[in-house]
Amino acid sequence: MSKVIKGVFFDLLGTLLIYGDMEKAWQDWLEVFFAGLKEDGLIVLPEEFARKCDGFFGREVNGKAGDGLTVYEQRIADLMAELSLASEDKRLRYLADTTAAAWHRQITLDPEAKSVLEKLKKNRATALISNFDHPPHVHNELEQLNLKRFFETIVISGEVGVAKPDPRIFSIALRETGLKADEVVYVGDTDDDVKGAKAAGIRPILIRRDGENNHTALDYKVDYGDEGSEISDNDGVRVISRLSELLTLL
Repeated sequence: MSKVIKGVFFDLLGTLLIYGDMEKAWQDWLEVFFAGLKEDGLIVLPEEFARKCDGFFGREVNGKAGDGLTVYEQRIADLMAELSLASEDKRLRYLADTTAAAWHRQITLDPEAKSVLEKLKKNRATALISNFDHPPHVHNELEQLNLKRFFETIVISGEVGVAKPDPRIFSIALRETGLKADEVVYVGDTDDDVKGAKAAGIRPILIRRDGENNHTALDYKVDYGDEGSEISDNDGVRVISRLSELLTLL
């Protein structure tokens, strides 16, 4: 790369963290969600509940900003209202935390992540930019994995109110690191990562691991069918297959 790179920004899920069997992850999520709502009086059959949850994370949220709930908690509140179930903030936080944890059991830290971050951190600014509806879960995972120490700033869509591919989420990280867009690269694994980085004037680097099928990670579906990966043919975008390639590339 001809321009001196002063910062490396990262996506989290699918980039620093590796997806496992995500259809199993979603089944675990659904089972924990169903069991939790049964405690709140849910009386529908599991099959009907699964249909109610189809495309859960692609729906519009009914709550208003400033109501004290995360986006994910508001999604749960919306579904509970649809099912004629009462909800309170403390219960919503419990349901959000336990279902997110159940889903996350199929996700692991890339074994190269810490060593790569350690080396990059010596002479470059590093930041994390993640789309996630329940920021407390992200912060908890970063604490558990001892990853927070590597980042000058952590920007989560559920906290800042904008999500990739909106370039404004990248602008927040640029402002907080004091860097210009052409001094930074962004490492991610999805079309939204590539499109958002480009829109912000940042050079994207796409990580594509062999055998990883990221489309199943994005939302719960009753039937994933024969959907392929969401990543399209991103012409001109540098592609890597493992994180350690960054050290040579930069």
